[in-house]
Amino acid sequence: MPREPKSPPGDGTAPRSGRSGPPDEPALRLAAIEEVEPPLGDVYEEEEPGVVGVAWLWLKRLVLIAGLAVGGLVAVNTWQTWLPVVTQVGLVIFTKVDEYAHPERARARVGKDETQSERQAALQLASSHLPHLSPETVELVLSSNMWSVLDPPEVFSRAFAAAKRGSPALASTEAEELRTLETALLAGLSPAERQRAREYGVARAQRATMPAEDREMLGLYAQGARALPAPSRERLRALLGKAIAAGLASGGA
Repeated sequence: MPREPKSPPGDGTAPRSGRSGPPDEPALRLAAIEEVEPPLGDVYEEEEPGVVGVAWLWLKRLVLIAGLAVGGLVAVNTWQTWLPVVTQVGLVIFTKVDEYAHPERARARVGKDETQSERQAALQLASSHLPHLSPETVELVLSSNMWSVLDPPEVFSRAFAAAKRGSPALASTEAEELRTLETALLAGLSPAERQRAREYGVARAQRATMPAEDREMLGLYAQGARALPAPSRERLRALLGKAIAAGLASGGA
């Protein structure tokens, strides 16, 4: 009779499935973690300050207020000292910022400063060459021409013409006194020089004079003015100043 095949030794358990590999291990489960919520009072609520905290807070406020009051009092009592300094510093800073933002203005300002310097030099030069005119009158004549700086002969020429135009505006007594002083000025010259001065006046009524003629007459008037007594020279300056101002106001070079 045929023999029955022997079954392999085992532990009597049921045969495994056809899947090979290590035996299934039991699944591990993580223990549930309970979330602990922090008490709202500890997070969102600040602990109320005590008596010492409140006192310290008010002490700081009082010190700050006292410091501001003292600083304001000192500033009020010393404003004459610090205000000019602050103003000067502010102007310097503003000027530098404006020059950086608008360089064309800076260039124009420099050109204006140069013109003012040239006019100041022209004023000093003409005043020294025209003793029969006061510095105020010379400055008035210089300011009548904004396009260029006049030299002494040009100042003399413009002043001479303006005086002739403005003399009728003087009072009759002043006009007569001015003629007397001008005669006294020319009296200090030689006869030939007085003749040239008269010819210059006639030429001015007929044509424009040459720069050489203006320069020569400037020298003659300066010579005659310096020979006058000081009171007469000052009175001549005053009357010529009024006549020239009236002549320039009437319009004309």
